[in-house]
Amino acid sequence: MAEMTRGEMQDLLAKFAIEDPTYRAALIKNPRSVVEKQFNMSLPANVTIKVVEDSAEQFYVVVPPANAQIGELDDSDLEKVAGGEGTTKIKGNATCQSGALNTVVSINASLI
Repeated sequence: MAEMTRGEMQDLLAKFAIEDPTYRAALIKNPRSVVEKQFNMSLPANVTIKVVEDSAEQFYVVVPPANAQIGELDDSDLEKVAGGEGTTKIKGNATCQSGALNTVVSINASLI
């Protein structure tokens, strides 16, 4: 069973939000619940999920943590960033369980 990176998870959430207005509304209203159910995982209490609706009139810059080093990342650091590793570990991952792959089909967001 393959694990997904944080970027792959974000891409999948965006895809489902574009395809399904109910899913989009649920993701905006209660992102933690949608993420936990969609990827069959539990997030630690200290992990915050913030939803930002994109528009043509806004430009977003994601600022790295203050302790991030300036310059190019070496391969091990790049793996940590690409995989979403950090000081806070998220329990679980987006994997196939009981024959149902949560990452292929969006969850029924009308139940959230």
